[in-house]
Amino acid sequence: MSIIAILENAEGGRFFANAAKASGVSEVQAEATIEKLAAAIAQQLKDKAAKSPEDFEQLLDLIEEGDVSELQHDGALTDRDAHSDGAAILDDLYGSAQGAEAALGGLAGGLEKLQAYALACISATAVLATLSASNAPKLTGYAPRAASSEGGGILSIILAALVKGLMQGAARQLAPRRRRRRYSSYYPQRRSTRKRKRSIGLDDVFREILIGR
Repeated sequence: MSIIAILENAEGGRFFANAAKASGVSEVQAEATIEKLAAAIAQQLKDKAAKSPEDFEQLLDLIEEGDVSELQHDGALTDRDAHSDGAAILDDLYGSAQGAEAALGGLAGGLEKLQAYALACISATAVLATLSASNAPKLTGYAPRAASSEGGGILSIILAALVKGLMQGAARQLAPRRRRRRYSSYYPQRRSTRKRKRSIGLDDVFREILIGR
């Protein structure tokens, strides 16, 4: 399953519409641009992890900390917090906003600079979310854990939400929205990684979202 196939179901099926609204482009433009940007960002993340075992372990930490509590909430991947998270991820991968713009600007077609950067930030956040969605069960051996009372995990685990029943969905809509763990609180600060019982290869981590790469 490609990253676009996963994202089509995000935010209650409104991910691309919400991304378009957040960046000031049409929904068609948003989907076409995110498809290119997300693939490039995922490849950059994979290349970075391949060069540094520490970066790879920290990536696995992020994947394991997935949280299903915000799965279908509007804005989980496209609101201001998600934009800030994406900016932090891009800074970590490309050194700065300018570095990200230089590396990714050519993939945004004729979009304005601010529109292209907004979609790049959304794409970066979406890449980490889809990596969690497709890999957390492989690492933990069971469904991703629910949010704790102290604030929960990093982002919605998109695929896990698709198997939740209507009662659980209704409960999430009625319950107060938990503040998720922010990527921008993780990048660029580094922490020591924990030892895990179950591991996974780098190619396996990206297999679902970098099909054919």
